[in-house]
Amino acid sequence: MHALKVICCFIAIYMCINAVQGEKVSVTVYYESLCPDSKKFFTSQLYPALINTNISERVNLTLVPYGLSQQVQVDGQWQFTCHHGAYECVGNKIQACAIKKIEEASPTPAGQGFNPITVAFINCLMDKVENVTKPGQDPEYVFPITNCSEINKVRNSAIIENCRNHIDGSNYLAELGVLTQKLQPPLKSVPTIVFNNAYKKEDSTLAQKNFVEALCQYIKDNKPSECKNSATSLSISISVLLLSLLIKQFL
Repeated sequence: MHALKVICCFIAIYMCINAVQGEKVSVTVYYESLCPDSKKFFTSQLYPALINTNISERVNLTLVPYGLSQQVQVDGQWQFTCHHGAYECVGNKIQACAIKKIEEASPTPAGQGFNPITVAFINCLMDKVENVTKPGQDPEYVFPITNCSEINKVRNSAIIENCRNHIDGSNYLAELGVLTQKLQPPLKSVPTIVFNNAYKKEDSTLAQKNFVEALCQYIKDNKPSECKNSATSLSISISVLLLSLLIKQFL
């Protein structure tokens, strides 16, 4: 009986450890601040999945708000041309600043694959940006930095606001431009979602319709409950079967 108790304890410990382990999946999102498809993906797929499901524990997220923009240095200063006009460059730069500055003030919690305050703040910007274009005039938008900061408890909104008009903001956005230009094959549309640093068109397309399903394809062990054919359930089932066989041997 003593040996049986030892075996049962061992299996119980194994099951507990197995239930919490699991590698994270690298997810890189290439998008634009004023792109309707980017907004739809961020607000209806990515953000809800990260705040409402257990898959958030399995994601290492990189946000790249640059898209199909272009950049050039003139007299040492960066100049940008953006897909949806000049205000998109402003929006991209605000988000580039937010990614840097929020992390400085409120670092990503240990073991987490993304900064929840940054993601929530950017989701708010994507969702609440206001088109204030007047008839017959060029497009004009207002990015609700203050409002989104209050909603999501961003402590350094003034720094983010200043950053977008500072050389730092341009440098941050230029860094994202370099990162975007390294993507192979080259970026052709936004949003583009890349898993584990290898672009697959079918995965990016699926992610825009069902991000959870696309991500679950890359979770090989201890799948969260949101994933079909949970590997965790399989692992537990195997352990239970093993336990039952051992018990039979001792009875």
